[in-house]
Amino acid sequence: MRVKKSAGNKKWILGFVIGLIFGLAAGFAAGYYVSLHKEVKHQEPSLQQQAALSGGQTSGNLPQTSGSVYEPSQESRNAENVETFKAYGRFAGEIDSHSIEVNLLNTDFDYKTFEVDVQNLQNFNLKPGQIVEIDFEKPEDGGNPRIVNLSTPDEVTLKGKYIGLADNNFAEFLFDSKHVVLQISDVLDRISYLDENTDVEVTFKTNSRDPNSNPTVIGIKVLK
Repeated sequence: MRVKKSAGNKKWILGFVIGLIFGLAAGFAAGYYVSLHKEVKHQEPSLQQQAALSGGQTSGNLPQTSGSVYEPSQESRNAENVETFKAYGRFAGEIDSHSIEVNLLNTDFDYKTFEVDVQNLQNFNLKPGQIVEIDFEKPEDGGNPRIVNLSTPDEVTLKGKYIGLADNNFAEFLFDSKHVVLQISDVLDRISYLDENTDVEVTFKTNSRDPNSNPTVIGIKVLK
């Protein structure tokens, strides 16, 4: 009886020791997993923490919300796509309440009728024949070009070709594709000896005595 009791006690002690060993091993493994997980989280701070550590300044690589992206208005996009051209011309008169006639002095365009708010021209007090400088939009649908800016320059300087004398008071010039006759009385001594088709730079202005008469040349330079 004593031998059997002693053997049972030994089995019970052995089982207790084995259970204790497994319990310690499981606890150690669990503690290691928890500490490892905390370390990984500590090594990977969030974007907000990165921003705080950098003094509140976000990097250019940080994602942006849609509210921080600039979106130009549809009108701005349309305005950017419209091509404008500059030209000089002589005001010929009003056609109706929203268009005028301008005889272009340069460029290769053949437009004569331009859309414009005639009421806005009242401040200019334009006279037929007066020289104007215009910025206009080229029509896309076969209509008339629209003036977006207009001014009345004191004088105009254009590069072109001297075609020849009409008489001692007038000479013909070519600016781009426009043949223009100008009054040259004040500069006749500098023009009379020029050969035809000479490249020149001409400065002229609206005729002060009669705007409807040919513009007056006030300076000319031969281009080489």
